[in-house]
Amino acid sequence: MKKFTNKLLLSDMDGTLLNSQGIISNENQEAVKYFIENGGLFGIATGRSQLNSVLFLDEIKVNAPCILYNGCGVYDFAANQFISLNELSKERLKVFLEYCLKEFSEVAIQIYCPELCYFVSPESLADPYLVSIHQPCEFCQIDAIADLPWIKILFSGEAEELKALNAAMIEFDLEKELSWVFSSESYLEYLPYGVSKGSALLYLKERMNSGCKVYAVGDYNNDVEMLQAADVGIATGNALSSLKEQADIITVSNDDNAIADIIYNIL
Repeated sequence: MKKFTNKLLLSDMDGTLLNSQGIISNENQEAVKYFIENGGLFGIATGRSQLNSVLFLDEIKVNAPCILYNGCGVYDFAANQFISLNELSKERLKVFLEYCLKEFSEVAIQIYCPELCYFVSPESLADPYLVSIHQPCEFCQIDAIADLPWIKILFSGEAEELKALNAAMIEFDLEKELSWVFSSESYLEYLPYGVSKGSALLYLKERMNSGCKVYAVGDYNNDVEMLQAADVGIATGNALSSLKEQADIITVSNDDNAIADIIYNIL
């Protein structure tokens, strides 16, 4: 038995595995390589899609199923296929999104489908950085993708606008059809009801060797349920105070090679 046999480490990406420049440090790369070579299982747990996440896999290896779309999907990168995938119920949600396009005209709306990310708000609202990290993507009307599976919705805008939009969603009586999370101050995400990184982790644990111990690390609101579902929940030093309160352990910040610190000093 190797040093890290029966240990699974799941890491959030932005603000955790990635530093403030959006890069995986050499220290984190080497630590993950060492972890895997010594029997450990490493995977990512992110709001990103498989198409976007794979861009980082030249820098870092994963050898465990990964949580994508903030829990909507569990993906096997070795086989290039979903193990599980949850979809949004679209009928009433489509009406609400059309309302948002009119009443919250400064909020950008993205709809994630299995093969592409679609911007359905005017292209003028799209943050070039958002577009760059959501490749491949297209700009289109909602009706053009009405027949495709919708995995999650991302709204980006000012915090107060997003709070007002979310209040409108509740007035539309959609709170029993959706789960929602503020994944940053300027991002609001809608997921299928009951879905989170935590629900995806519980699904993974049901499929795993019962002797495997799960460590999960993150920094923001969308990581709360995952830390709660893990055997050991870890918050980065740069994490929200509210997340640190949920964590069993607090490591260093994402700019101080948090994943390396976890592997060498905690695991």
